Amino acid sequence: METKTVRALFERQVEAFTGSPEFAALEAGCGDYDAFIENVARAHLKSPQLVAFLYALAPPAAARDLLGNLLEELGLEAESERPHPALLEDLLRAAGLGHRLVEVEARAADDVRRIVTEPLLYSALREVGLAALTEIVAFEFMLSRVSGRMARALATHRGLAAPALEWFTHHSEVDVRHAEQGLADLGAYAAYYEFTDDEALTIVEMTLRENVFTRRYFRDATAAGTPR
Repeated sequence: METKTVRALFERQVEAFTGSPEFAALEAGCGDYDAFIENVARAHLKSPQLVAFLYALAPPAAARDLLGNLLEELGLEAESERPHPALLEDLLRAAGLGHRLVEVEARAADDVRRIVTEPLLYSALREVGLAALTEIVAFEFMLSRVSGRMARALATHRGLAAPALEWFTHHSEVDVRHAEQGLADLGAYAAYYEFTDDEALTIVEMTLRENVFTRRYFRDATAAGTPR
């Protein structure tokens, strides 16, 4: 599976996300900032568990990268002094949404529960792993390019100070490297588990059939059927 093909798919996803009316509203000062903050927290509070799952499936060539990602999520690597879920909790509290933390955590946990209990789209664990890795790398790719813009919007229009926005600013710095590693890891995963190029690309395209960023970060608009 060619890296440049996957990169092009990710770039189109990012362009669609930043070109959406919801993202435009976020930057223009008329977004639903509380809903956005809750959705970001919900999307990423359980990221350590998902990265741990991928580490369990990692081929030798990708194991070191995924272990590093897991340690960083847990705040156990030099680049990240605090666990990433704690940074998201700080964001909620600083935005005056601390009273919503229990509900957001419960929804994030339910998202993981549904992943485990719902019928599998694929016939084998290797396909499930490739789809999960695709989505995580897609978010790293997007955050490396867009998290700074999201932080500026929240600072400007929601009045949040720099410490509250550390989750965003951290990802704007480290995910450039993670995204490049992730693209290589996708190729290593596909090769190790003996996907043909067509098989791997089909799963990547199915994972990205909807815009994964608008679906996670602008849930209410997506659920209401806003055209994409």
